[in-house]
Amino acid sequence: MARPIKQGVDYFPLDCHMNDAMKLIQAEFGLGGYAVVIKLWQKIYSGKGYYTEWGRDVALVFADNNRVGANVVQEVVRICLKRGI
Repeated sequence: MARPIKQGVDYFPLDCHMNDAMKLIQAEFGLGGYAVVIKLWQKIYSGKGYYTEWGRDVALVFADNNRVGANVVQEVVRICLKRGI
């Protein structure tokens, strides 16, 4: 019997040295902004594996689950997209 097809991944590599785009996220938003990016990566990679549905309701639930303001989450996402993260 074949192994069932699995969506998402159990882990993803995280570099010890971040690129300038991630350094700018931390400089602009502090460790909270950095944490939002890491938590977003966990959401993305654990679900479909390479994307996640995103909208106002999803952002609100994500912010609440991670105890971060919804406006902060939306701004971090906006800046990440702008910087190619």
